[in-house]
Amino acid sequence: MEFLLGNPYSTPVGQCIERATDGGLQAEDWTLNMEICDIVNETDEGLSGNKNYREVMLALTVLETCVKNCGHRFHVQVANRDFIDGVLVKIISPKTNPPTIVQDKVLSLIQPRSDWCGPRL
Repeated sequence: MEFLLGNPYSTPVGQCIERATDGGLQAEDWTLNMEICDIVNETDEGLSGNKNYREVMLALTVLETCVKNCGHRFHVQVANRDFIDGVLVKIISPKTNPPTIVQDKVLSLIQPRSDWCGPRL
């Protein structure tokens, strides 16, 4: 996933994620989130994190949207231990001291879910 390397906003999906996670948004932009899903389904790009927790929450919503709407190729990428440990677990690390709402969102993404039959996050 090129998005996780170098400048994350240099790719088409990165630019959409940058807009979708803009801290100035009053609410999630579902049209843009679905556009990101479309890009992910057509390319090998992915998603990364940030330390601005409003942006992190928006990025996690984008991730959740992609997990629910993208295919197997995307699921394999985000179910990868490198992504889970290198991105999601780092977000909730005590060292970063994230707010409880961020911790809860990440844990909801990585805990097994009975309503989803694909690879577990």
